[in-house]
Amino acid sequence: MAQHGEFRQHWRPLLASFIGLGSGLSLNAYILTIFAPYLIKGFGWSLSQWASLGVVQMLIMFCLPVAGRLTDRFGVRAVAMVGALSYPLFLIAITRIDGSIGTYAAIYIAQTIVCSTTTTTVYSRVVAEVFKVRRGLALGIAGSSPPLIAFVGSPLMSAFVRAHGWREGYYLVAGFCAICAVATMLLLGPNRVRQDAATRTFSTPGAYRTILTMPAFWIMLVAIFLVNTPFSLATSQLKLVVADQGLGDATAALMVSAFAVSSIAGRVVSGTALDYLPGHLVAAISFGLPVAGLLLLASPFDSAPVVLVAVVLIGVSFGGEGDIVPYLITRHFPVAIYSTTLGLLSAAMGAAMGGGAALLSQTLKAAGGYNTYLTIAAICAAIGSSLFLLLGLPAIQRNVSERGAAP
Repeated sequence: MAQHGEFRQHWRPLLASFIGLGSGLSLNAYILTIFAPYLIKGFGWSLSQWASLGVVQMLIMFCLPVAGRLTDRFGVRAVAMVGALSYPLFLIAITRIDGSIGTYAAIYIAQTIVCSTTTTTVYSRVVAEVFKVRRGLALGIAGSSPPLIAFVGSPLMSAFVRAHGWREGYYLVAGFCAICAVATMLLLGPNRVRQDAATRTFSTPGAYRTILTMPAFWIMLVAIFLVNTPFSLATSQLKLVVADQGLGDATAALMVSAFAVSSIAGRVVSGTALDYLPGHLVAAISFGLPVAGLLLLASPFDSAPVVLVAVVLIGVSFGGEGDIVPYLITRHFPVAIYSTTLGLLSAAMGAAMGGGAALLSQTLKAAGGYNTYLTIAAICAAIGSSLFLLLGLPAIQRNVSERGAAP
């Protein structure tokens, strides 16, 4: 009964996090996948030029740690408001570009910097603070928002853009995100910052000193970097990769929806599993799934069912990350430095995605296809997922207990 009471008592912060995540920067992964073919064709950009834009994600290395530290100091609402209200404006700005990929890149860079305040690093803190018994499931529900919106909206948006044009499509998304931003701020209510003894103990230097001296941090940092190398595919390349398998545009759009559905399933399944199984085992299994998916995409088997299996495996893992990493942080670090820690680890995700995008751009130039990149990414995912098993070592667990991690 306690678990049901948690959801009844804390539905407002959970819903706020759900709506906020689904209408902020995380939505870019799905927006770019849908709009990429139209922008590339309309402006005559090359595939390697488009792939190189993924390097912008490396800005996350700098933006998310700052957003995380600000959240721990000033509260979720105050920090999230900045990005939530500006995100729709950046979408409208994209409709004004004249074909210059430099102009698009400038808008993309500014959007990434400002709207990093609308990510899991910020919003998931309100969920992690109040949920104790079903924290994994609650984080999974909150994080399922972007893929759920993509599942519902991807086919509809693809049809809308085909009928009315990509600029009108961006206007529609901007309007939706503006409404969600207002709703999120109302649900969060007045800004509150915990000022308990633990929070006051962690000054900014003290917070970073605690994090950087914990072995669990370094294990997670390296593992997260490696398992995120393949996820450039999920942010802007998925539809293009599927089309490269010889499938039509309509089928490719359905694959994007399948990816979104599997991401939702990954969030819920992994979140539930985290409440009953050791977190390091759930992480190792979930992050190991893309290995098979990537190798299938690199194989000569290009039928729709094979591609669907590959997309689902990658999608489940992509979805699971949204609650696995935040949950592991609550088990290995004090809640008072939750967002600071998540910001640093999210930087590793951004670095990996940016590095993966650079690798993809170079392999496209050299090989003219995706197979080389898919093979390298599969190897990285295999190594990274295995590293999570180290979090279960007795020495790591003792260190966590000594540092006073969250219950």
